[in-house]
Parts: sequence; structure tokens; C-alpha cells
Amino acid sequence: MCLFYYTGFCCGEISCSLLRLSNRKSKIGGVYYTPDITISNADRTLLEECNQIIADGCGNISRIKGGYNLSVRGKIKVKKILNFFKNYPPIVGDLVLSRLFLINKAIEVLESRKSYRRSNSEQKQLERIRKQFIEIKATANPISKYSQKVINQDAIGYFLSGILDAEGSVGLKSNGSSKQPFLAVAMKDRKIVELFRDFLKIGHIHYRPKEKIHHFEIGAKREVLFALQLFSDKYPSKLEKVKKRIHKLQRILNDYTPEPKLIGI
Repeated sequence: MCLFYYTGFCCGEISCSLLRLSNRKSKIGGVYYTPDITISNADRTLLEECNQIIADGCGNISRIKGGYNLSVRGKIKVKKILNFFKNYPPIVGDLVLSRLFLINKAIEVLESRKSYRRSNSEQKQLERIRKQFIEIKATANPISKYSQKVINQDAIGYFLSGILDAEGSVGLKSNGSSKQPFLAVAMKDRKIVELFRDFLKIGHIHYRPKEKIHHFEIGAKREVLFALQLFSDKYPSKLEKVKKRIHKLQRILNDYTPEPKLIGI
């Protein structure tokens, strides 16, 4: 069940697209379409681990500003990631499930081609898929609503641990003249954020309409300690930055000696 960690991590960091690229072999300015899945993070070691586990080592890691991209491009390579998600599917998440559905659909259209030349019907289908990807990114509206996968509690715990590493924050924040501990997750995928609250049975959610983001947060000391213990022992974080912050905050809260310089992201 621990492999669901990587599913959760990818749900927070994944980008799916259908690229339209220039065909250098064409003498008439032709184009070709190829699916692409990119996972971004500042931790190269964890991306290398993801590459081996979810993409069978076929991805390419490149440096970007502030981190790295793990890029998997082309039908054969992308199908390896889709096969991983078939075995360890996102437990909830209308946006990520919509993106994966569109990638699958694009591959079906590309593989159904029977002639050398692409038909007008195929062209329209592929362009429609590209447009849907753009709309999801711009509006944060899924193409469909998906029910939660029926799965055991440990799978959910590992899934949420991956989400926390990808989209979470842990630390102390200013609360008047004092510092308040917190653990938070902010995402556009509403159902994933709600799963955090429902699984932990603590915390609250508020919506930030300008950013189209759902924000889950725990602020009570006892509840924060409970969540920190869960994501350090039972369903441990893998992202080095998050692990250090969890352990530092646990020490502060258990010793009752707050460090005013510690501020969460």
C-alpha cells in the first residue's frame, strides 16, 4: 500500500498535456501530436525515485528555475505511468482524474489511426483534447465528477502523505505576539483537500476564490502533534524538506520551547 504515496505525490505535482509539435521530416510544415506527463519538484532524489517506480526509468529529469522536471513524453513511455495509475489510482481528485482520462483518450485516438495521413476527424478530436487541457488549467473545473475509490485506510494514509509532501506546509506562523503551529494543504482539487479533513477528522477548510484554491489547515497544538506523528511514523513523508520541518516542529511542541524564527511556507 505504500506505493500509494507516489500516487499522492504525483497528484500534487503532475502536469498532463497533449503537445502539438513541428514535424521536422515534413516538407509542408506538418505537425504531430504526442502525450506528455511532467512531474515537478525541488527534490531531485525523490524525482529519480518516482522515475524508477512510476515510469520504469524512462523519464528525463531536467533543471528548471527552483527545481527539476521529470518529463515523460510519447505514447509508449506515458503508457507506463498510466499503467502505474491503473494499479494505484488516485483515490479522489476530479482534476487529476480528468487529466488522466484525457491523456488516455488522446493515446486511444493516436493509436486508432489506420492511415499515414491523419483524418479531419482525428485532428478535431486531438484539438478538442488539447482545448480541454487548457480549460481545466484556466478554470480549475473538471470535465467530470468521479466517485472515491473504495480502498483501505492505509492506502489513504500513504496517498495523503504524498499529497502533503507535494502541496503541504508545516511550521509556526505569527498569531499576534505569539507563534502558532500549523499543518496545511492547499490545492485546486477540492475532493483531495476534503479527504484530508475526513481522514484526520480534525482541521477546517476555507476557499480562496481569487486563486481557486481549497485550503485545509490544523492549528490546535494537540491536533498538529497528532498529524505530525501520523506523517512521520505511520505514513512517513519522503520529501527531505518536509521531514526536517516535521521533526523540528515536533521537538518544539514537545519541549514547549518555541523557536520564533521558524516559519512555515
